[in-house]
Amino acid sequence: MDTGFGRGFVVIHAALGLYVGRTPSLSYWSKLNAAGRDAVATFPSEAMARWHVEVWEGGWPEDERHAGLSLCAVAIDRPGGWASVAALRAAGLDAHLGELAHPAWRRQAGHC
Repeated sequence: MDTGFGRGFVVIHAALGLYVGRTPSLSYWSKLNAAGRDAVATFPSEAMARWHVEVWEGGWPEDERHAGLSLCAVAIDRPGGWASVAALRAAGLDAHLGELAHPAWRRQAGHC
């Protein structure tokens, strides 16, 4: 899937799913609260993804498998470094889509 936007890395948590993004006080995950999004944030490198986790978790865990965290390279197919559900599926991440896979979640709150 070559979209001209390049590739980026997504953060995956075994229980919470794909890291969608965050506000100053809350992180959003595909299996917990995808915030009505239909795409997830990507990072330009593994180092930047790990740094982002370090900022809000106090450090990337030494045993990332035990902590349930991993990274995966995906095609960026939305402006601003976002990866759509189609890009995530192309990367084999169907099992982590959670709320992103349900079309009703793309509507405004209260309009399922």
